[in-house]
Amino acid sequence: MSDDIVENLTRPEQWLRVLFMAVLVVALYVVGLMLTLVTVGQVLFSLVTGSDNQNLRALGGSLILYVKQILDFLTYNSELKPFPFSPYPDNSFADIGTETEEEDNDVEVWVSEQESASAEKAPAPMPSPRRRSTRKKPDGTEPAADAEGA
Repeated sequence: MSDDIVENLTRPEQWLRVLFMAVLVVALYVVGLMLTLVTVGQVLFSLVTGSDNQNLRALGGSLILYVKQILDFLTYNSELKPFPFSPYPDNSFADIGTETEEEDNDVEVWVSEQESASAEKAPAPMPSPRRRSTRKKPDGTEPAADAEGA
């Protein structure tokens, strides 16, 4: 058993990983400060303009991914070394929750199709609702229902 310990202590890749981990702990501290600044910036921007800043949101999202990569490496959940030893994480969810003006005009309407049941027949089970999407007119009014949904 002590031979295993000695062998592990003399392996250079173990010590190299410890060195990478020390560098990434410093990077994690710096990123934590950056996230604090982004948070304060978002609060100030929100107080002044009434809405958040999308650029700061994207930066915060990419920093979150970077922190996750660092923590995965530090806790031995990943062998992939984070930035600057590999490419910076792609922030593909930065636009989640952001809507353009055109997307804001989409309205989803749930329409239930009902069959009229006569008095002689047992009532038919209610069919599940169908989803129909309509687009608002530029003046903000909704268009009349089409023949399919009527």
